[in-house]
Formats: sequence, structure tokens, C-alpha cells
Amino acid sequence: MVMYDRRMPPDATETKRRLMKAAIDEFAAHGLAGARVDRIAEQASANKRSIYMHFGTKEELFDRVVGDAMAELGRAVAIDAGDLPRYAGALFAQLEQRPHVRRLYLWAGLERQQPVEAEVAEYRRNVAAISAAQRAGSVRSDIPAIELLAMVVALVISWDTASWSLKALREDSFPGRQAAVEAAVAGLARPSFAQPC
Repeated sequence: MVMYDRRMPPDATETKRRLMKAAIDEFAAHGLAGARVDRIAEQASANKRSIYMHFGTKEELFDRVVGDAMAELGRAVAIDAGDLPRYAGALFAQLEQRPHVRRLYLWAGLERQQPVEAEVAEYRRNVAAISAAQRAGSVRSDIPAIELLAMVVALVISWDTASWSLKALREDSFPGRQAAVEAAVAGLARPSFAQPC
């Protein structure tokens, strides 16, 4: 009687999961230019070829990691355009819990100056929601919705983008930073009766 070796092929799903986890860590720490495919493969206990097979080039993998991180953040924090301070506070809190997402966002802005479709779709929904709130009169309408959203996001990550020289002036960590962001967004978004409609 002949026995056949019926071993199952390795599960590609588990390999892809390990590669994505390693890629998130690598890109968050080093950005696109500084990241090394060798380190991603080693961290994932995989080979470089599996990265190219499952994800394509390093740039395509970076875009996938950034897109997935932004989609995850979008699912965690749904916009309430009528209450932009609450949205900004929730976004701030989520980024505090997910520092890798903040770092990926900043790296993408520096190194990958092209849109990531998953991120574009999320922003499109948020801009539409702010536009609707502007038409309803609950948010100021003298600033275009897309500009207002950019300002809200900038306030949320303002400390991350501040100069190290400015950061050197802080005496300790400010526990009220989330409340400060919410207060700043409240002042920014508040409708004014004198503004044009």
C-alpha cells in the first residue's frame, strides 16, 4: 500500500496577518523610506517573497497599512458634525490609544504625497456631514467644510506637529490636552450670526 503525503499547504491568512502586524510596527517606527522589508519579514517569521506575493511593493504595502489604519480609525470615531468638539475629543482619545495610527498619518503626509483611497472616502463622508451641519446652521458656514475639517484635524494633532523647541518649554505632560482641543474646536466651529450664509 502506498501512503501519500497529504500535508495541507500553509495558511496564507495567518502569514498575511503576521506580515501586516510587522509592517504596521515597522512603518510607524521608520516611515516608508526608513522601513526595511527584511525587518518586516523577519519580525513576521516569513520571507520577503511572501510580502511581494501578498501585498506587492513596499510602497503598496505602506499604502495598505495607512489605508487600513485610517479606516479602522474612521470606524472607531464616527463624525457628529453638529458636535465637532465631541468628535475632536473622541478622535484625540482614539489616537492616544493608537499612537501607531498618528505616526502613520504623519509619515504618509511627509513621504507619500498622494491620496490613499480609503482615507479619501472617509474624508469625503466627513466633509459631506460638515456641509450638512453648515446648511442646518449648527456649524459656522463662512469656512468651507473641507477647510474646517482640516483645521479640526490639525487641532487634534497639534502637539504632534509642534516644534521640538516649543515642546521643550512644557514642564510636564498636560493631562487636560483633550479638553483643550475640544475647547479650541468649540471656538472654531461655533456659528456666528454675523457670518454670511
